[in-house]
Amino acid sequence: MPSIEIQSFFYDLIHAKDKVITVFNKWDEKFGEDERGPLVAGMRECPDQELINLLINIQRLATGYEQIQGLIAEAEQKEVDEAMSEDDDDEDDF
Repeated sequence: MPSIEIQSFFYDLIHAKDKVITVFNKWDEKFGEDERGPLVAGMRECPDQELINLLINIQRLATGYEQIQGLIAEAEQKEVDEAMSEDDDDEDDF
């Protein structure tokens, strides 16, 4: 498994995740019996400002996911480059 250094945006992701889960839990409690389901009912009944905040936090999660994917790709490429370098060094020994 490639090693990835902790980045500052990880904490923002955790905060955004917590906000999204808090909203969803609130909707589950408030609209649990609604025939539309808690997610649909919550979105329909949610004030615009709260819905905008929810969408911003979801966007932050998506952006953070992309950043993490980039870090993973970089770390994997670094491991490949190091392995290739080690192979080249071994071939020079003969």
